[in-house]
Amino acid sequence: MTQLNPRELDVLNILWKLDRPLTSTDIVNEQRGLTQSTVIAVLRKLLQINLVEVAGVTHSGKVLSRTYRPTDESKDVILKHFSEQYTLFRDVIPKSQLFDAMLSVAQSPEELKQEINEIKKLLTKYEKKVK
Repeated sequence: MTQLNPRELDVLNILWKLDRPLTSTDIVNEQRGLTQSTVIAVLRKLLQINLVEVAGVTHSGKVLSRTYRPTDESKDVILKHFSEQYTLFRDVIPKSQLFDAMLSVAQSPEELKQEINEIKKLLTKYEKKVK
């Protein structure tokens, strides 16, 4: 499993969150604390391990710049990272509190309803497994 550092996770999060190809400058502008040199180094590593891909080339001012997007594999890596982190704290944080924390960040009532419906489907799937 690929271990990612916090900056690598930051860049992947930005790419997934904005859901459109971004230049390194776009990524830098999206989060305070990221520098151009750091983002370029991170993108180079993420390209090498196939977690991002070049989506195309665009004009950025007077120069041509690559645009990047996350690969499908990167979402699996992020989910695995989250699962490993949860495993460290599962004896301290009950699943009910974890669900409560996740649902509390819903942006709107519609988003909350959608999340609840997805969780219900997932619970139904697991209930069938244990019968």
